[in-house]
Amino acid sequence: MVLITPSNPNLLDAVVNAFKNYVKSKYGVDIEVQLIRAGSPECMNRIIAWGGRSEADIFYGGDLIYHWKLKERGLLESYKPKSPYYDALPSNFLGFPLKDPDEMWHPKLWWGHGFMYNTEVIKRLNLETPRSWEEFLDPKWKDLIVMCTPSRSSSTYINVALIIMREGERGGWAFWRRLASNVGAFVPRSHDVIDLVSKGEYAVGFTYSQGVIFARAQGYPVSMYMDPTGFIVSGVSLLKGAPHPNTAKLFLDWWYTPEAQQAALSAGGIPVLPDVKIEGPPESPAAVLREFMGGYDNIYDYLKSFQDVKFYDFTLAEKMYTNVSKLFDDNIVAKHSELKDAWSTILSVKEKVEGYPEAEAKLNEAISLFDSGDYSAAKAAALEAEQMAVQAAERQRMITTAAAVIAVIVVLVAVAFFAKRRFTRKAQK
Repeated sequence: MVLITPSNPNLLDAVVNAFKNYVKSKYGVDIEVQLIRAGSPECMNRIIAWGGRSEADIFYGGDLIYHWKLKERGLLESYKPKSPYYDALPSNFLGFPLKDPDEMWHPKLWWGHGFMYNTEVIKRLNLETPRSWEEFLDPKWKDLIVMCTPSRSSSTYINVALIIMREGERGGWAFWRRLASNVGAFVPRSHDVIDLVSKGEYAVGFTYSQGVIFARAQGYPVSMYMDPTGFIVSGVSLLKGAPHPNTAKLFLDWWYTPEAQQAALSAGGIPVLPDVKIEGPPESPAAVLREFMGGYDNIYDYLKSFQDVKFYDFTLAEKMYTNVSKLFDDNIVAKHSELKDAWSTILSVKEKVEGYPEAEAKLNEAISLFDSGDYSAAKAAALEAEQMAVQAAERQRMITTAAAVIAVIVVLVAVAFFAKRRFTRKAQK
């Protein structure tokens, strides 16, 4: 059997070995499993290039959007896995599709996204454990955050896109520009984020669940907030023209069993079968995942504990991808120093303009320019607001001084007047 897959090596090792053992114990034969490993987009493009004369049997992993596109091109085979556990899965969950009505694609595993943090660094810096994205707008997190770029990491893109979907285009970009002022570095790979936070070089990193689960299981002092809106389902599909279709179908039948999903759980995967309880020995990947999920038995109970969860919109995300990735690279990463300087200037001026309406209005203009990505103009406007506040303060000082002088003169005149009246009365006597 041949899998084309973007999946993590730890997951692949656990799943492939479990499947081999299953085939050996049930049928008494040894099976060879070959892997074609590539990123999700490249996997899809290779399958398209094969044009129905596939060199692999199963597309194992990758966001559902890639499986949907292959279905549209007629490059998947319909097959209904022979498993009561598959039959028991709902067609959708809280509006999120889990099954294809045509049985072309199937759910592989759930994946979580959000932010990880180093518990020892958080404690050493006397910071509170972060519980929301909004907290990272606070200047106290300056240079304590590391992230990859959405053009280099699908998990980063999901996190970036989630905020833009939630806040709207203008609000979402304003959010990321302000948050980027606290980012200490942008790194080339998602794994770099996990590695740097695990080793304590940064306090926080934006990433995906499986990598953090393994880091924790390896003994690093890390934990994670899994955004309830950031969960996605990866896919698994039988390819048209598969060279070993019978073995591939056997794999799909097996995949929807507790034993198969337990193998994935042992490698940090989040089971798609609700019957598979997420639990394991202390500090095992399963135990760590359970902790990250608040102690719930499965992903479904965890997600139902939140109100009004709106899942990641694959279709919208796909439409946004090129523009979002380019704008993030060009306007945030490439101009990171300029961005940080402009926002630092705005923050330093903020207190100085309080109480001076014209200066406050000019600073609001600076913030609007920053939020739209014009950092040089934003800094200039902020400095102008500062100067306006200085001038307004000088005018107030001069008015106050003049008022004091006038008051003194009035007092002196009054004193002179009453003194003269007393002198005149004495002279008359």
